[in-house]
Amino acid sequence: MKMIHMTVPGHPEATLDGYILDCEITLGQEKARPAVVVCPGGGYVYCSPREGEPVALSYAARGFHAFVLTYSTGWDAADFAPLKEVSWAIGYIREHAAEWNIAPEKIAVCGFSAGGHLALSSGLLAENKPNAMILGYPATSCPNMPGMNFMLKLLTGKQQVTNEDAARFDLVHQITKNAPPVFLAATAEDLLTAYGALPVAKAYSDLGMKYELHIFQYGPHGYSLANEVTADGSSQMLEPAFAQWQELSVQWLRKTFGKPEFVDKSTSKMMGYIKELGFTIPGQKDGGYA
Repeated sequence: MKMIHMTVPGHPEATLDGYILDCEITLGQEKARPAVVVCPGGGYVYCSPREGEPVALSYAARGFHAFVLTYSTGWDAADFAPLKEVSWAIGYIREHAAEWNIAPEKIAVCGFSAGGHLALSSGLLAENKPNAMILGYPATSCPNMPGMNFMLKLLTGKQQVTNEDAARFDLVHQITKNAPPVFLAATAEDLLTAYGALPVAKAYSDLGMKYELHIFQYGPHGYSLANEVTADGSSQMLEPAFAQWQELSVQWLRKTFGKPEFVDKSTSKMMGYIKELGFTIPGQKDGGYA
């Protein structure tokens, strides 16, 4: 695995970390693999480490090149800087697609909570758009309500915000037929679900567009992978049912991007290396040993 660490040009608080699978193994018959760009949540106040590297590595373990965008937060998020940063990240990955064996038309963005808001924004508003979106318990608007409008203030850089500002960041009403396919996962007990995942699914359904929606009954906001890796010591963050979302998203990506093609052949290279070392095995044909 090749790892990269980049600072987003012009945005010193934002970084892109990549986990690039550079071994000789192909994914099916193809050397170029899909990629997933992970946007952690955190209310645009910070980027949650629980929703970053562990998620990227879980996709890497399933054969995807994976990246984590640690975007600008706090007052550095003003003028919706995170949208510029995710657009740059997608464009940068496409620029290096040939070098990194990435399929440039198979780049997905995966975001949680506020990171889900950013991921959906990238599919609707960014200059460089992803080819698919995976949204975990996403925020899809920034309401202008006392005590609840901190995200709106951070993204605009204004202490006093208006309903017009809120409308700018209400994404459901900006979904069109040009939006990428979307996968959504949330829980019924998460109060944000009714204002996030469900309206997005309905908008896609109304437009006759491709989407997949999973609403699990139990659980609070912020599960991430919902397993021991991302629980950070809290039993509240463990839920085997919700933990299925990641595998479901992999299967959805395979269907969306095209399943890898496999053929019946030996993958052993052992005999070739034996010959290079000057050995011969009587009666043994190439490819006979794993």
